[in-house]
Amino acid sequence: MSNRQDLIRELYVYRYYIIFATAATYYIRRLYRQIYTIPKNLNHIPAISYGDLLKSLGNNEPLLQRTKRLVFPILSKANGIYLIRRSNNKFPFDWTVYVANPVLARHILYKPGNNKKKSSIMNPAFHHAQPINIFTSLMPQAFALIDESENKTISATQLSKRLTLDAIGKFAFDFNFKALEDKNSVWVKTYEMAFKGFMDIIPIAYPRLDWIYRKISKERRERYNAAFELMGLLDEIADGRLKWLLKNKSTISNRPKSEKDLLTLMLEGELAGEGIWTKLELRHNMALLFLAGHDTTSHSLAHCLYELAVNPDIQEKARQESINVLGSELVDVFPTLQDSKNFPYLDMIIKEVLRMHAPFNEVSVRVSHEDVELGGIVIPKNTIVNIDIEALHYNPDTWKNPEQFDPERFAEGGEHYSHEGVTWVPFSGGSRQCIGINFSMMEQRIALSMLLRKYTWKLPEGSKHENGIVADLPLNFAPESLEIQFIERY
Repeated sequence: MSNRQDLIRELYVYRYYIIFATAATYYIRRLYRQIYTIPKNLNHIPAISYGDLLKSLGNNEPLLQRTKRLVFPILSKANGIYLIRRSNNKFPFDWTVYVANPVLARHILYKPGNNKKKSSIMNPAFHHAQPINIFTSLMPQAFALIDESENKTISATQLSKRLTLDAIGKFAFDFNFKALEDKNSVWVKTYEMAFKGFMDIIPIAYPRLDWIYRKISKERRERYNAAFELMGLLDEIADGRLKWLLKNKSTISNRPKSEKDLLTLMLEGELAGEGIWTKLELRHNMALLFLAGHDTTSHSLAHCLYELAVNPDIQEKARQESINVLGSELVDVFPTLQDSKNFPYLDMIIKEVLRMHAPFNEVSVRVSHEDVELGGIVIPKNTIVNIDIEALHYNPDTWKNPEQFDPERFAEGGEHYSHEGVTWVPFSGGSRQCIGINFSMMEQRIALSMLLRKYTWKLPEGSKHENGIVADLPLNFAPESLEIQFIERY
C-alpha cells in the first residue's frame, strides 16, 4: 500500500512534467501524421515519400540525380502525374500534384490567369525596344573585373551576379546598385545574405519550425533579417521615387511609357488612382523583380560560360557568329538593336543552357477549384497543382541524349520544334509566363557576344567541375566555386 501511495505522491510531484510530455508526444505524433500521411482523397496518385525528399535535400543531391532516382521511375504509373509534399510561402506542408507529361502540362500552363491587368502595367517597359544601352554600358566594367582578377580567373557566378544585378537595377528601378564597382556594396552583401537565407534547408523542409531555428542559430537570424533589410532598401528607393514623381508630375507624364522604368510605371498607376497596387503588393513586386528576374539571368549566364568552356568547338562557332555580326577589328564593339537580332546560334546556346540548367523547377502554383480529371487521373478540389520543369527538360522519351549539351536542338526545324505539348518552360508559360523573358535573353545575348569577341575561356587547371558541375545546393543554381579562366584576344 505504501508503495502505491509513494507512486501517487511521485506522480503528483511530477504532474506538470507528465502533462507536458504527454502533450508534446501527442503533438509530435499529430505533426508526423500530418507531414507524412497521404490524404485519402490523394492516395490514388503515385507519391514520393517526404522522407526520401528530405534525405535528398539533406545530402545535397543534385536536382537532376534526384529527378532520375525518385521521379522518373513513377511517371509511367499515372500518365506522368505524381504527388509529393512540398512547402512554399503560400501553402506550407501541403501535398502537391506535379505534372511531368508534356501534353498535360500544357493544360496547367495555359489555363487563363487573373494577373493580366497587373501585368499590363509592366509590359510596356519589357516589350518596347530593349534597353541595349544599359547592357552595353555595363560590359566595360565586367571586362575590368576579369582583367583585374589573378590570372584572369574569376567566379563565373560572381561575375554574372554582379553584372545582372546592376542591369536589373538600372532597368527596373533606374538605380545604380554599384555591384560591379564594389563587391562590398550594401546591395551586394545584403542580397547575397538574403539569398542564402532563402536557400536554408531547414526552413524549406520545415517552415513552421523556422522560428526555433532562428532562436538557436545566429547565422540563420542574420540571413532571415537580411530579407527585411533588403526590403527596407527597396522601400527607400520607392519612397524617394514617389516624392520625386509628386514634384515632377508634368515632366514625367509627357514621357512615353516605353521610356519609363518599372518602378515609375507602378507608382504612376497608384497615383492615377487605378487602385491596382497596394503598398504590400508594390513591395512584393519590387522584390519579385529584384530576386526572380535577376536570379534567372545571372545563373543562366554563368552556366553559359561553363558550357562554352567545356565545349570549345561550340564556343568557337559562337565566336565566329559574333565576329561576323560585330566585325573582326580588335577593339570593343557595342552591339546595336539590329545587331542583337542577328545571333541565332547564341539564342540556341542560351535556350539549351536553360533546358539543362533551368534556375527554377516549378511555376506559379495552381489550385483546382473543383474535382477535375487530368490524363485519366482525378485531381480533387482544392488540390495544389504544378509542373516539374526538370522532368520535362530531361525526359529521355522526349529528348535524345538529354544530358548532352546540344544547341542544335533549337535550330530551325530542330528537335525541340517536333515535340508535342510543352517540353521547354524555363520562363513558365501561358498567362503567367515571365514578362522578362525578352529582357533576359537580350541581356545574355549582348554579354556573350561581347565576351566572345574579347576573350576565349576555359576551366582553370584542376577544376572540380571538369566532368560536370558540382553543385553547392540541391538546385540548379551555379556554384560560387565555378571559376573560369579568360584569355584576352586583344
